[in-house]
Amino acid sequence: MPEPAEERADAREAGVAADDAPPGGGAAEAPEAEESILGVTLEGLRRAAEEVETERSVAETLQRSLLSEDLPRVPGLRMAVRYVAGSTEAQVGGDWFDVIPLRDGRAGLVIGDVVGRGVRAAARMAHLQSALRAYALEGLRPSLVLERMNGFVREVERGGMVTALYAVVDPETGVMQFAAAGHPPPLLINPGGEATYARGPTGSPLGVLELPGYDDAVTALEAGTTVLMYTDGLVERPDQPLERGLERLIESLGGGTPQPERLCRDLMRSIFPNAGPRDDVAMLVAQLDADPDADRDLELDLRAEPGSLALMRRSVARWLRAVGASEAETYEVLVACGEACANAIAHAYPAAEASFEVHLSRAADAVSVTVRDFGRWRPPRAGTQGRGLGLMRELMDEVEIDKRDTGTAVRMVRKLIGESP
Repeated sequence: MPEPAEERADAREAGVAADDAPPGGGAAEAPEAEESILGVTLEGLRRAAEEVETERSVAETLQRSLLSEDLPRVPGLRMAVRYVAGSTEAQVGGDWFDVIPLRDGRAGLVIGDVVGRGVRAAARMAHLQSALRAYALEGLRPSLVLERMNGFVREVERGGMVTALYAVVDPETGVMQFAAAGHPPPLLINPGGEATYARGPTGSPLGVLELPGYDDAVTALEAGTTVLMYTDGLVERPDQPLERGLERLIESLGGGTPQPERLCRDLMRSIFPNAGPRDDVAMLVAQLDADPDADRDLELDLRAEPGSLALMRRSVARWLRAVGASEAETYEVLVACGEACANAIAHAYPAAEASFEVHLSRAADAVSVTVRDFGRWRPPRAGTQGRGLGLMRELMDEVEIDKRDTGTAVRMVRKLIGESP
């Protein structure tokens, strides 16, 4: 029997043909719609989670590539660094450290914290690290480096707050000069294990003021002193003032003068015994070499590269003075030893990952110097043959060269008279 015209019109107005209408009307469509919405929601959440994880991975990769623990060698300093990401955020932050060997043998030590998280904070950290390195290599004093950095943050980075501490340490004299931009002070641990903070003026964080004022502080470090620089994640807690956090840091020290690597490890275990830090933590530890023992030989294992010569000169000079060599004797032995080391670097090969050894010992009134490499010497260039060897023989009392397939050893002896009374 045909449908009445009114019923067909109602069905058309509803957008559903009467023949297609399921039993019970549209109630069966609700579960299908809910499942569809739920599926879309779950897919959106999955994609969002993937994006967050991708961003975190990119940020962490970028940050860790810039925060290498393979530190440059600085004569007279032993160093270690540590970075631990915080546990309360989904993205890593902008904490960073750096060690900058300066041309005069000093070391620039940097610790900083970029406000923010994720890829943007890591990218800003990279820009700041490069800029500070450039200013530091100009030989500027720490306060002036921070002034330049403040301008860089405001003009190039377009604002955003950054805290930083920059120190210049001279391992030869033990003098440390530093300036701070809203950053906690460095902690000094003397050879007896006594810890104090190196106090000095603290300027405003970078990027806050157009014309901030930064001042330098200078402190003398005795041989064997340890300098600890850190970001606020090590000392700040939401439930306690900063001063208490600084006190807890000193209380966490185990006493004595541990090696830099051990100090980083022990501090993390002591301050965060049950869980990781809530905020990111970065640490930089630099320890001045103790005065050399005149009764012990000096042994150095160095990379066959020109930068190793500075490390050799400082280490050998300190040892020679400890055994009683005069300034003139120290200079002449250094020149002879430098020629032997330069030959090992320039002529011994293979060059890749090559190394050489320097050994000094004292017997009665003389010092013995041995420089040993593990390659085969290249033939000398025309016109250069014998210059270095002639200089060594002029400055030292005995010179012997032992060439073998496994390497070359240069042995030299110099009698010491010492300083005139």
